[in-house]
Parts: sequence; C-alpha cells; structure tokens
Amino acid sequence: MALTLAKAEGIIKGACQKAAELGIKVAVAVVDSGGHLMALSRMDGAAIITSDMARDKAFTSAVFKADTLVMSQFLGQIPFFAAGPQVAGGRLVPLGGGVPMMEGNDVIAAVGVGGGTPEQDADCAKAGIGAAG
Repeated sequence: MALTLAKAEGIIKGACQKAAELGIKVAVAVVDSGGHLMALSRMDGAAIITSDMARDKAFTSAVFKADTLVMSQFLGQIPFFAAGPQVAGGRLVPLGGGVPMMEGNDVIAAVGVGGGTPEQDADCAKAGIGAAG
C-alpha cells in the first residue's frame, strides 16, 4: 500500500477527530517512509509550535521505524540522544506522538501529532492510522 495524499488527509482527519474527543488542539503531520512531509494540518487554536513538533515526531518515527512514545522511555539514557534537538539538524524528537505505519516489516509512512500530552498525541496518531485503514 503506497501513501497517497488522499490517505494522508484521511489520517489527519482521524487524528483531529480523536483530538476533538480528548478536548485538545493539535497539529498532525504525515510523512512518507523517508521522513518527507506529505501533509500537515494544525487545528484552529493549536499552538504555533505544534506544527514543527508534529513534523519532527513523524520524521523521528519514520527514520527509526518506531513509536516515539516507546523510544522516549529509554533514549534519554543513550549519549547519542543526550544532545536532543541538535541531532539530525534538530529534527529528532523522541517524545510521544510519532507512530509508524507498517506494512509487514516496512515503514510506509509515519504520523506525528503535537499539542497534547505525549500519551494523548500518541493516541491521536494511532486513531489517524486506524481511520486510514
């Protein structure tokens, strides 16, 4: 299954619906398997920085093929990540809210959400992926 713009927009819609249910305002980014932005949307009232956070969480998830909430639980202890935002031009964000879309063992896309708690962002990203089928 290839990522299309229509599918990316469906992911965003599903993630924003979950955010509305949770009573939060978020930004949602969808990247392809290489971490390249396909679609980005920021809900009315979401903080401006949420767009950058969403994009960077999606990028991090895509390049590491991992859920960033899981990553955040152990990466702070690894010296490579102690530099935080300085790694990879400031694009690596091992905070909850980045979730890869997998097909078998391959990442076909990743979703990043910013604006809630790490757990809320992760829930929204998963809801977006679920909405896309």
